[in-house]
Amino acid sequence: MLRVLLYGLLFTFGSTCVAQFTYAPIDVPGATATVARGINNSGEIVGFYQTTSCSNYDVNVPNCPTLGFKYVNNNYTTVMVPNSTSTAVNGVNDLGDMVGFYTKADGTRHGFIWWHTGTVRTIDAPKTQYSTIAMGINKAGVVVGGVWGIGQTGTFAEGGWYWVKGNFTTLDPKGSSNGTCCQSVNGISNNNRVAGQVFYHDFWQAWLESGKDVDTWTYLRSDTFGTAVDSSADAVGYGSVSGGWFAKAIESGEGSADREGNINFTAVSYPGATSTQPFGMNDARYLVGSYVDSAGNRHGFMAQPVF
Repeated sequence: MLRVLLYGLLFTFGSTCVAQFTYAPIDVPGATATVARGINNSGEIVGFYQTTSCSNYDVNVPNCPTLGFKYVNNNYTTVMVPNSTSTAVNGVNDLGDMVGFYTKADGTRHGFIWWHTGTVRTIDAPKTQYSTIAMGINKAGVVVGGVWGIGQTGTFAEGGWYWVKGNFTTLDPKGSSNGTCCQSVNGISNNNRVAGQVFYHDFWQAWLESGKDVDTWTYLRSDTFGTAVDSSADAVGYGSVSGGWFAKAIESGEGSADREGNINFTAVSYPGATSTQPFGMNDARYLVGSYVDSAGNRHGFMAQPVF
């Protein structure tokens, strides 16, 4: 059994399973790199891709120029916010509404919602010097994301938020008085569970919030990022050095004193890849994300559960 240490207030141990998914590549034709970011319950997949060589400091929020895409019925469609120089699509809901961020000619970055009706709306968090990055949207139209510092030498989450009908609310899973400094909300389920990342006790930790219950953890003793959650409280994400993971029904294993109990992780690893990062999940536990092959090239993927 591999052991998983939860830093800070939580100390939880669990096992890691393998070979519980079958994988298929997602590659935009002509792209030098593809990252799949979101999948809805109809199987529509969204993400972003690059057409020129450029190394992102952080694939979670790319600093390189990107083009958004939508993949439906085996067809790829490029998605670019009008008058943008770069667009990244990060999430899609069951209606086909998409969210992400775009870059203007002046270099500023802004969040957006691209409604399935064709209307595009810019969303910018108030009173911040950082870029607004929309990460996920559920079927009720609730949007989550973060404010991020993005540059050619670094990309860093500074604060998490959710957006409902034009109103932003800050989300801080632990509160700054408990040792946190920075966070981002990276995913939301149709029943309003949220998942993300928080810098806590000197580590990036994944976190899941369900109602008033908040849980944080790390995977295989590395910085850990939560990227998506479904309506059953299954969570996915990746560790900075330990690769992708899937954790089934986290809330059902919770023990006393608001601790997680035993988290049984399933490794998410594209065959032959040197690294794998799952980013999106639907309620049928289909995953999408990206992986790096042995030649150093980045591709998207979809993973189908076999459990």
